[in-house]
Amino acid sequence: MKGMKERLAKKIKLITIVSTLKQGLAHHRNNVDRTIHHLKEEIVVESGQSRGCVTPTLPELEDVYEQAQEHDLQEETGILLEFEENCPPGGEDSIVFYTTGLRGVRKTFEACRRVRFLLENHKVMYKERDVSMDAEFRDEMWRLLGGKVTSPRLFIRGRYIGGADEVVALNENGKLKKLLEGISLVDSPCECCDNERFLICFSCNGSSKLIADHYDDEETSNDDNKMWTRCRECNENGLVKCPLCS
Repeated sequence: MKGMKERLAKKIKLITIVSTLKQGLAHHRNNVDRTIHHLKEEIVVESGQSRGCVTPTLPELEDVYEQAQEHDLQEETGILLEFEENCPPGGEDSIVFYTTGLRGVRKTFEACRRVRFLLENHKVMYKERDVSMDAEFRDEMWRLLGGKVTSPRLFIRGRYIGGADEVVALNENGKLKKLLEGISLVDSPCECCDNERFLICFSCNGSSKLIADHYDDEETSNDDNKMWTRCRECNENGLVKCPLCS
């Protein structure tokens, strides 16, 4: 009899503990619900919307999107205006990158590689002008910057951005990404030159020389220099610029 009373007392105690836990959980849930409700009320009040509907309408979403775009454009324009206006030919709304493919000066070559890597990482289209492949590009860069400077040199939308150190610093502080916004993205390599930027001249097959029109076999048989003339279609390396991506 005594054992039955003890078991009954334990069951009653256990029932009391479970009931207390359920009440505690219910109370906690009510507190959480009230907190969520108050937060929703605060959001509605701060946004100025009616209490019956928190979800914005389509016109409101369009207005927010337009305002965000306008803000981004103003910020991008503001950053761009910080740089000197100096537009290379054909660079009004694009990126022009003066570089070199020669490995003779390792520091210069590595600096060009760093800038190219950043542009490719952002997947934007740019006009690469290799000063080692075409003297016209070299003279163009010198004329723009007023002296015999070395590559790399970057121009964005008609503004001179700087060399490798300046471009790397802009990338680290997030400004380069904003400067590149709105530039066309790269879909695939150039179908014409596979991003080599140059093609072998079809007129002279890369020799940069043509047989002179006035060549006479008898008169100039002893003077080979008079037999050839400079090809006017290509540069000094027998290359022509790619018509699609240069």
